[in-house]
Amino acid sequence: MLTSIPLEGEWAFALDPDNRGEAEQWFQRDLVDTISLPGSVDEAKKTPLSRFRTMAHLSRRHPYIGKAWYARRFDVPEGLEDHFFHIALERPHGEVNIWLDGYKLGRDESLSTAVRMLAGKLSAGSHSLVMMIDNSRFEAVGEAIIRDHALMGDVAHSKTDHTQTNWNGVVGYLRVEAARQQIARVDVDARSHKAKIDIELDVFDADNRWPTWWQGEHDNELVLTFTFAGEDTPLEVRQPIAVDSGFTKLSLEVNLPERARLWDEFDPVVHALRVEWYRDGQLQDRYETAFGIRDFTRDGRHLVLNGRRVFLRGTLDCAIFPLTGYPPTDHAGWEKVFGTARAYGLNHIRYHSWCPPKAAFEVADRMGILLHVETPVWPVLGADPALDRYIHAEAERIVRDYGNHPSFVMLCVGNEVNGSGTHSFLERFIDKWQAQDPRRLYTGGSGWPTVKRADYISKPEPRNQRWGEGLDGRLNARPLETMTDWSEWVDAVPMPLVSHEIGQWCVYPDLEEIAKYTGVLEARNFEMVKADLEAKGLANLAHALMMASGALQSQLYKEEMEAALRTPDMAGVQLLGLQDFPGQGTALVGVVDAFWDEKPYVTPDQFREFCAPIVPLLRAERFVLSEGQCFAAKVQLAQFHAVPLPAGQLRWRLIDADGVAAREGTLAHHGLASGALHDLGTIEIDTAGLHAPARYEVVIDLPGTDYRNRWALWTMPAPGEALPLPIISALDADALARLAAGETLVLTPPPEALKPNAILGHTAAFWNTLWTDGQAPHTLGLLNDTSHPLFRNFPSATHTDWHWFELSFRRRALDIAGTAFRAIVRVVDDWNENRDLLLLGEAQVGRGRLIISAIDLSGALESRPVARAMRTALATYLQYPAAAPQLTPDAVQTWFERITQ
Repeated sequence: MLTSIPLEGEWAFALDPDNRGEAEQWFQRDLVDTISLPGSVDEAKKTPLSRFRTMAHLSRRHPYIGKAWYARRFDVPEGLEDHFFHIALERPHGEVNIWLDGYKLGRDESLSTAVRMLAGKLSAGSHSLVMMIDNSRFEAVGEAIIRDHALMGDVAHSKTDHTQTNWNGVVGYLRVEAARQQIARVDVDARSHKAKIDIELDVFDADNRWPTWWQGEHDNELVLTFTFAGEDTPLEVRQPIAVDSGFTKLSLEVNLPERARLWDEFDPVVHALRVEWYRDGQLQDRYETAFGIRDFTRDGRHLVLNGRRVFLRGTLDCAIFPLTGYPPTDHAGWEKVFGTARAYGLNHIRYHSWCPPKAAFEVADRMGILLHVETPVWPVLGADPALDRYIHAEAERIVRDYGNHPSFVMLCVGNEVNGSGTHSFLERFIDKWQAQDPRRLYTGGSGWPTVKRADYISKPEPRNQRWGEGLDGRLNARPLETMTDWSEWVDAVPMPLVSHEIGQWCVYPDLEEIAKYTGVLEARNFEMVKADLEAKGLANLAHALMMASGALQSQLYKEEMEAALRTPDMAGVQLLGLQDFPGQGTALVGVVDAFWDEKPYVTPDQFREFCAPIVPLLRAERFVLSEGQCFAAKVQLAQFHAVPLPAGQLRWRLIDADGVAAREGTLAHHGLASGALHDLGTIEIDTAGLHAPARYEVVIDLPGTDYRNRWALWTMPAPGEALPLPIISALDADALARLAAGETLVLTPPPEALKPNAILGHTAAFWNTLWTDGQAPHTLGLLNDTSHPLFRNFPSATHTDWHWFELSFRRRALDIAGTAFRAIVRVVDDWNENRDLLLLGEAQVGRGRLIISAIDLSGALESRPVARAMRTALATYLQYPAAAPQLTPDAVQTWFERITQ
C-alpha cells in the first residue's frame, strides 16, 4: 500500500441477538451504543455478567455469541482520486459482512489471516463504514469428535471456549489501505543465496465494459530493494515488466551476496525486501516483507536446517490467553510466549488447529523459533464440501500472508483428522503444496493418519502414556529404567517422526492463580476446587498438594524428553504441554501456567537440564540397588547444537545428600558432531561402602558449559532378617482389645479388602479424569511429611520419587475422611474429588498405637529392597514414643467398616 487511513478508536455499536439487523437495514441507521476497537465484545462488557461455571473450562464473564454491528465514518483526503481502496481488518472473528456508504462490499470468514475487501475508488470526503460480525457462523471447523463425547463440541482451538474463546470483534489493525494498483503477492524463496522471487500484480479499472488502463505504451518497472541484517549497503534490482492485462505474474532469480547470513535457530538473521512498482515513473504500489535465507528439508528420517540435522524440542500453543480471550497481535505478547519457550529449552511451537497472527511470525523470526502451523480445523474430511474448500482457502491465505517468514517451516491440515475421505484429502493437500511451495515441509493431520506423501508425520504411540492405557502405561506398569526408546515406531516409517502430544501429566491447581484472572475469563473451575477443599477442611494443604504433584510432573516430563532424545533417528517431540490447558475438563498439564508464567516447583534452568540443544543421557536398567550391587549405565550425549564439540571429556559424579562427590570420573571423546546421538562409554559405580538407605544423584556435565543432567540413585540395605513388626490385616475385636491394652499395631489391609476409591498409580493423572471418563490413575503422586521421625531412616523428598514405585504399585489408598489420623504419607487426589487419602498414617487408640498402611510391608521382601527399608524405618520408629492424634476405638472401628467391603 501507499497510504492508509486508521480506523482504530470509537465505533458505534449494537448487538443483534435476534438476527434483525440485516432485514431492518441497520447499515443505514445510527447505532446507539459505542465500543472501542481493536477489542472484543467480552472486553467491552456488552452483556450482563454471567454466573455460569463449569469444570470443563474457564468461564467468560461477559459472553456473547451472535451478530454484532459496528459503524463509523472516515475521511478520504484530497489527492487520492486515482487510488483504489481496501478495507483491511486484522483478526475479526466469525463471518464478517461489510457495507460502505450503504452498499454491501461482501463477506469473509478467515480465522487465520487479515480480511481485505476491495472498495474501489473513493471520492474525497466522508464515508460510512458498517461491519456486521457473526461469531455464531463458522464452517464445521471443530466437529471431528463431537459424536464421541458430550463435552467435545466445537473443539478446534481457533474458536472454542475451551481455549481462546469464541469472541466477537476485531483485535488487530483496522484501516483503509490505498494504492494506485496492487502488488498482490510477493513470495521469497531463499533456500540458498540464489533466491527466487515470485510476484503477482493486480490491475484495477473502474470500467467494467471497456477497461483501458493497461492499453497503450507504458514503461512498467519493479524495483526490488534487499536490506541485509548487519549490512549498510542494500542490493537494488530493477526489472522492466510488460503489464498488458489485469493480472501479471513474474519470477526473478536474484543472487544474494554471500555475506548475507543464513537464518538458523541459533543465529536468527532476518533480512528485508521492499518491492515497488513504477508506471511511467509514478509509484503504483509498495510491498514490504521480511525473509530469511534458510533451507528446511527432509533427509530420510531426519529434519535438516541448512544442512544440519535438527531435533524439535517443541510444545503446543493451544490459543490460551486468559486476559483477553484472543491471541495478541503485538510483539510484546509473543515475546513473552517465545521467551518463555526459549527459557525452558524449546526451539519449536506447534499451533494446534489454528494459525497465529503476523506478530507471532515476526517475533519467532527474531528469536529463532521453528513454527508448525495448521489450518484452523479439527475436522471430519471429505463429508462437507464447504469445509473442504475452506481448508484449502485458509491454507492459501496462510502461505500468501506468512509464507516468507523463515520461522514458518511446517504446514499441516489440522489436528487428529477424521472421516472416510481423510486419506485422499490429505494426499491431495500434501501433493499440491509440495509442488507449489517447497520452502517448508508438509504433513496431513497431526497425530494421524500416516500418509505416504507426508514430509514428516506425528504419531501418539512414541510416548510413555497413551490414551486409554491407564495403569498399563510404561511408568505405571514397571519401575523406572532408561533403556526404553521409540525405535520400533521410528523404524516403522520412512519419513521423520515427531511424537504427538507427549506428556499430558497433570498437576494440582495453584489456587493462588485465581487472582491473576482479571480479564475476560474467570477461573471458576479453580474456585470450585477451592470451595471443595474448604468444605472438607483441607484448604491448608492446597499449596503443598500443588508443589508435591508438580515435582512429580517435572520428573515425568524429564523421562518423556529423554526417551525421545535417546531414540536414534527420532525427529523431535511436541509436548502437551509446557503451558497449562485450562479447558477440556481442566487439563493442568503445564510447568508454566496459562499466562506463560513460571510455576514454583521447577525453574527454567532445571527444565533445561533435560531439554536443551545438548543433553547428557544415561541408559540404565535400574535406579534402586541393594548395597554392594554395582550401578552400570551407558552414557550418551544428544548433540544438536549449531557446531561440533571439540575433543574433550564429560565428567560424572555421584553426589550425596550433602552435595559431596562420593564417586567421580570422566569419559573422554574425540569431538562430537552436531545433529547426532553419541555413545560415550559406560560408567560403573560400586555401591559398597555407600550409605544405605540413602539417596544419591548421578550428575553428568560438560565442563566449561551449562549442559548437565542428573538422575537419582538409591542404595538400600542388603537383604537380612526383617525387624519384627506387629502387622494385622483387619481391625477386629481382638485388634481393638490389643490396642486398648497398650499394644502397637500396624494395620495393612490388602487392596481387595478395601472399597474402591481413587485408582492409584505411580504417575500423575493423564490429561484429566473428567475429559478421559475417569482414566486411571486418578491421583497425582504423594505428599510426604518429611518432618516425621520415620524419615530419619528412610530417604525421601516431600514428593513422589522413582523409588516410591515399589511401595505404591497396585495398592489402594486409605480414605480417612472425617477421621483425624496423622498423615505421614498422603496421596494427592484428583482435584475433582479431593478425597482425604493416605498411604501411611497413625493415631493413638486407647492406650495403644495404630499405624495404618496401604503399603505392603511383608510380601516378597527379598526382592523388594525399598519395602525392606521402609519396614525397617517403621520398626525403628515404633521403638520410640511419638505424638499422634487420639482416636476412640469406636471411631476407628467405624472408619474401618466404612472403607472395607
